Amino acid sequence: MALSRTHRFQRFLTPALNSAARRTNTNASQTSTEGDPEKLNLEEKVAVITGGASGIGYAIAKQFLKEGMSALSIIDINKEKSEEQVKLLTEEFGEDKVLFSEGDVSDADQMDAAFRNTALHYQSIDIIVNNAGILDDTLWEKELNTNLRGCVIGTLLGMQYMAKSSSGEGGIIVNIGSIMSVIPSSGFPIYTMTQSGIYGFTRALGSSSLYSRTGVKMLCYCPSLTDTELLKDTSDKCINYNFANEFQEEIASCTVQKPENVAKGLVSILGEAEPGSIWIVENDQDPYEIEFPGIVKKKKMKADDVTKQEQQM
Repeated sequence: MALSRTHRFQRFLTPALNSAARRTNTNASQTSTEGDPEKLNLEEKVAVITGGASGIGYAIAKQFLKEGMSALSIIDINKEKSEEQVKLLTEEFGEDKVLFSEGDVSDADQMDAAFRNTALHYQSIDIIVNNAGILDDTLWEKELNTNLRGCVIGTLLGMQYMAKSSSGEGGIIVNIGSIMSVIPSSGFPIYTMTQSGIYGFTRALGSSSLYSRTGVKMLCYCPSLTDTELLKDTSDKCINYNFANEFQEEIASCTVQKPENVAKGLVSILGEAEPGSIWIVENDQDPYEIEFPGIVKKKKMKADDVTKQEQQM
C-alpha cells in the first residue's frame, strides 16, 4: 500500500497521461506574444489576485507585470507582507501598477469592497485569479472557509464585474487548485476535499452555454508540490501523526517546483485554455490539460446519439 500511495504523486500518472492530454506548445519562459497567436496579450488588462502577497500568488503577479499587464490588484489578509511586496513590484514596474486591498477572502463584504476599489481605481477588471488558500487540516473550519468559500466569493464577484449579462465585457477567472484536486491525499483528506471542490465548481461553471452568455471563461489550474509556505511544517498541519506519516510516504519521490514556473505556465495557457478546462503543472515543466474521465465521454456520446435520433424522427 505504501508504494501505491507514493506512486500516485509521481509526476501525475507519468507519461501515460501525456498521450491522453493536450500539452501546450508554448514556451513558458516566453515574454512576448510575437509568433505565438494563442498566448493572451496582457497589455491593457487589469487583474485581481487573491493571496497575491506571497508564494504562487506573488509569482503570478510579478509574471503578469513582466508580460506587460496594465495593472493589478492584490487582495491579501497579511497587510505587512503585502505592503512590502507591493513596494518591490512598484520599484520594478512603476507607480500605480499595483493596488493593495487588505481582506479576508472568506468575508464577502471585505471582498466586495476590494473588488469595488479595484474597479473604481482602474476602471476595469479583466482577469480574476482566486489563489488564496491554506493547507492545515488541524484548522479545518478555517481551511474550508478560505479555500472553498473564498473561491466561491471571488468567482461570483468576478461574474458580477465581468459578465456581459451584468454590463461587463467578459474576462477570465482562474481558480487555483492543486494536484490534490485530481489525486486525493490520504495525509490531508480535508484539504483534498477543498481542492476537489474547486475542481468541480470550475467544471460546473465552465459550460459553453455560460461562457456564451457571460463572456467569462473559467479554468482550474492545479500546481503539484510547489516551494511555498504551504509546504512548511506539514507534519504539524495533519490531523495526527498517522496522517502525517501517510503524507510523507505520498510525497517521498516527488519533485518540488518553483512558483515562478507555475506563474509562467499560467500565462502560457490563458489564451488557449477552453472554458471549464483543468490544467496540471508539475516538476518545473509546461502545464498540460487533463481530459474528462472516460465515463463522462461515454455519457456525452450516448446523449449526442439520442439527440441525433430525435432530430431524424
